[in-house]
Amino acid sequence: MRSSTLVPRGTLVFVVMAITTTLAIPAARFALGQEATPSTYSCDALPAGAASTPALDQGMMDETETASPAAGMEMDMDIDVLYIDMMIPHHASIIALADAALPRLTDERLQQIAQAIIDIQTAEIEELGNLRAEIAGSAMPMPMDDTSMGMMMEMMPGMGSMEEMATQMDPAAQVTAFCEADNPDLAFIDLTIPHHESAIAASEAVVAQSIDDEILAFAERVIADQQAEIELLMEIRDELTGS
Repeated sequence: MRSSTLVPRGTLVFVVMAITTTLAIPAARFALGQEATPSTYSCDALPAGAASTPALDQGMMDETETASPAAGMEMDMDIDVLYIDMMIPHHASIIALADAALPRLTDERLQQIAQAIIDIQTAEIEELGNLRAEIAGSAMPMPMDDTSMGMMMEMMPGMGSMEEMATQMDPAAQVTAFCEADNPDLAFIDLTIPHHESAIAASEAVVAQSIDDEILAFAERVIADQQAEIELLMEIRDELTGS
């Protein structure tokens, strides 16, 4: 039997609750046996309303409200399941960006990175689903309600602001930002780097708290792979801009 790692009240549980509710993304559709990747996005056929981020309007707390844990979330939570439930839609949004970007990128190295993102992170979504099935008995990511938005910056400062995270996790917002940019190559770089940085921050948090060997191996791989891509993207950006 796999051992589970429980999240003490007031740790990563608040972060994932905030992310999943703020985004209002039906993460369950990315689970095994259903849609492994988001619907195909294209600059030639942007989804209606993609330029807006309705999740921010619907999911973020009013500034006057007091952050509180979700109803029914009083019990300690399994950090490994929470990490999976966050990373599946996070992967799906960067896959959507790479898919839309691929035909418009002019730098061959960026084309290779975009294709690698599609291939590797699609496979990782399936891997995450398998891990979740082993740990929790279901591959289906679980969206959470009634978030404690005020805790996010304190718990995961390296993942950016709440608005930045919501935008990063929204496939339509990522694709729209890319498609509306004047320079596709620079736009892809400038969207991918912060997206990778937030994945690294989440993975570093789970490495610090999990005791599950497979989750640790997955998170450490995410850190290594995405940090390497960030460094390459920065090198390419310097070349393209003459910095």
